[in-house]
Amino acid sequence: MTDRTSLGRIAMHNALQLRRTLSVPRESPVNAFDVANALGVEVRFVDRPSLEGMFFRGPNPKVLLPSWTHRPTGRIYFSCAHELGHFRLGHGTHVDEYIEGMRGHGPKSDNEFSADTFATSLLMPRQAVLTQFTKRGWEVTSAGSVQLYMVAGELGVGFSTLLKHLRYGLKLTDEKWLTSNLRAKPKEIRQDVIGETNSKRLVIVDEKRANIPIDIEVGDEIAVPRDLVVKGNSTVVEVGHNSSFSRWTGTCSGISEILINGLRHHVRIARPGFCGMLKYRFLEDPEDL
Repeated sequence: MTDRTSLGRIAMHNALQLRRTLSVPRESPVNAFDVANALGVEVRFVDRPSLEGMFFRGPNPKVLLPSWTHRPTGRIYFSCAHELGHFRLGHGTHVDEYIEGMRGHGPKSDNEFSADTFATSLLMPRQAVLTQFTKRGWEVTSAGSVQLYMVAGELGVGFSTLLKHLRYGLKLTDEKWLTSNLRAKPKEIRQDVIGETNSKRLVIVDEKRANIPIDIEVGDEIAVPRDLVVKGNSTVVEVGHNSSFSRWTGTCSGISEILINGLRHHVRIARPGFCGMLKYRFLEDPEDL
């Protein structure tokens, strides 16, 4: 029987070594797409609902991911990191098919276990997770669903993925805490923050957000606490507000910015349902020029 402890240790070490190579501190979030770029791995988004992710090993390694139409953003980031795990750990070409509700369930092959461990260690090392709470003065066990949603978005993972990592990976919570917090659904959290909206994706950004890009598609929304001073531009505009948050959206594809309390945050905007190579994802649409 393969020693899973040894496999997990190797995968975790590889992910943390990659962070050091890229000069990303352990306490900082990292964008999985930018890691792929730094490694010279081509990332392509495809209109294939049944695909979870694919890694192709060859002279020009590639990662295929489903378009954002088919999967939540955090899940796609994690899938990207998972496929990069196959790349870094020397695995061969591999296809992961999507089965609704099945990530993290059922027996896994050694390679799948290692790739998952790599992705978790790359995106959610202990220091990075804890820093997102401590820099805001929050306690993990008493954080509300909106706060947990914000941290998950900053780390580039799904809401339930973060909760389960806090419980089983980092062992910072107990089963009762996990069961209680899993009752909150991302759609309900989005509605609590911005009300009824056509937006399928929401990024909550405050003044403590790390200096990593805010990736959205046209029509997605960014929520910022109302007590912060926000300045947008012609491509990142305010679309409404309530007593707690102002709502902002990207109007066309391209790379833009938003100022929050004077701090500049880059906003990378893609066309809705973008399919194609990552390097073209945030190019301005000629029809918008």
